[in-house]
Amino acid sequence: MNNNEMKLSRLLICSGLLFATFFMVSLYAQEGPRVGGPGNGQNAGGFGNGGQNPRGLDNSGQGRQPGNPNDNIENSQENLQALIAERELAPANSQNFNLPNISDPKAQLGKQLFFAKNLGGEQDTACASCHHPMLGGGDNLSLPVGVAAVNEFEQNSHDLLGIGRFNGNAINNLPSVSRNSPTIFNLGFNTRGLFWDSRVESRRGGAILTPDSPVDEQGRRLRDPNLPQGATLAAAQARFPVTTPDEMRGQFFVDSNNQDIRSALTNRFNNTDNEFSSNWPSLFAQAFGDDEVTFNRIAEAIGEYERSMVFINNPWKNYLDGDDNALTQEQKAGAILFFGGRREGGAGCAGCHRGPTLSSDRHHLVAYPQLGPGKGNDSGSNTSNDFGRENVNSNEDERYHFRAPTLLNIAVTAPYGHTGAYQTLEEVIGHYNNPEEAINRLFAAQDGIALSDDNAPICQLPQIQALMQKNNQSCQSLYPDAYENSMAVVNHLQQARDGDVEARSPLRRRRNLSPIQIAHLASFMQALTDPCVVNRECLAPWIVEESDRASYPDSMPLVAHDKSGSSL
Repeated sequence: MNNNEMKLSRLLICSGLLFATFFMVSLYAQEGPRVGGPGNGQNAGGFGNGGQNPRGLDNSGQGRQPGNPNDNIENSQENLQALIAERELAPANSQNFNLPNISDPKAQLGKQLFFAKNLGGEQDTACASCHHPMLGGGDNLSLPVGVAAVNEFEQNSHDLLGIGRFNGNAINNLPSVSRNSPTIFNLGFNTRGLFWDSRVESRRGGAILTPDSPVDEQGRRLRDPNLPQGATLAAAQARFPVTTPDEMRGQFFVDSNNQDIRSALTNRFNNTDNEFSSNWPSLFAQAFGDDEVTFNRIAEAIGEYERSMVFINNPWKNYLDGDDNALTQEQKAGAILFFGGRREGGAGCAGCHRGPTLSSDRHHLVAYPQLGPGKGNDSGSNTSNDFGRENVNSNEDERYHFRAPTLLNIAVTAPYGHTGAYQTLEEVIGHYNNPEEAINRLFAAQDGIALSDDNAPICQLPQIQALMQKNNQSCQSLYPDAYENSMAVVNHLQQARDGDVEARSPLRRRRNLSPIQIAHLASFMQALTDPCVVNRECLAPWIVEESDRASYPDSMPLVAHDKSGSSL
């Protein structure tokens, strides 16, 4: 086992009790009767699928009394089997989604493109810079560092990923990308929307809406006319990081529209630009039957690579497939809590975390901390805020709403939240118990004054620690508006709860789960992790590594390493 495998394995082990936390966290954001103004009835805090009320069954088949923290785990097998039958729970099945295999020619081409720094405007960034398989399908950072990456010595270090990667373009090396990198694992199961705000989303009839979509007179987005017929969500999503200055474009083709940027990048792969000679056309011929290189094909191949990343062979799936010994008694008790309704003693997690990826793909207001540069939204006194879904659809009732993430393979996807403000699942669970108290605790705030010293939990985030050490600066100086922005979100949630503002799906007040329930849910959370995602050998088919450099189609592959120089 190499150093990377050992790190990930330790993460999986040490996250034991923490895994469920995020579960519970999310399990609190469920759908039900709306709070705070008229709407469609969605709410972060109701029962399970479609507002149905699943029973938490005891040994006799009768509903358990709510709030019982001492569920008899000796009967968990019988109780869970009854709940599975009642809810018709089934394991994720990639065949239902027509997902490709990594050995398929298009997925193989997509793999090469995913690690191609020539897709970065300044040839310093690839898709894998923020989404590497050995980093949980993300980057292990709170906020991504896209273009102009440097190391702690201010040396260009474009292939350095994870902690130790800094933004060479910014004062104090602060990351300029405003949201945490979501995992690309199991992305092919997403059928509704991608990105934290679902700015790439599907509609009935197969239409896909994107940031390139025209807008009608009513302000509604229409189908993106640039997408080819039959494009997948993954292919649509792959068209946008290359056009974003902070993520991959840099200063390449400044003031050009997205289509012109894509066209210019395509010329690096079709040998029409004399500065870029490569073997890419032959790979396109293998994948598409001819050697024509277009950006539509580039995006399609990248999408197929991402859709091939199916990691669902976890103990929970094995249990649903008939292996009664795949789960421990504690994990079975945790599953009962997870899928059971709150009024019957369950936690109701499946309201927001259901289906193949344990995510509703809907957006909820849960008042996560605001950290980083934000999206330039004005919340009264600051413009480093992030209004989330409202930025996409201009609906104020979805202010601060973000898409519920998948819980599959959660062991390797820290830090958590749309700004990566929580490093541990324990912190996440504490947030759902009381967002205001959690944020005050995160910032070590007293009497409205935050970050009186550098011992606050937010200052212990690995990326924040690295920034403080590199430039010998205080935690307070990094993000002076973060606490104010975070409290603005908490106040918005409170107003939604009180009915003073409209909110589509706000987190409802709720009672806390007991330590025993937390432990059971934590055990179940461990059962959601596919062992492959912590095994370098298992992930190898999805990674371009040093031994592939000689056969790579051009001279600019991203061959990733960590801050110690060890290969990822």
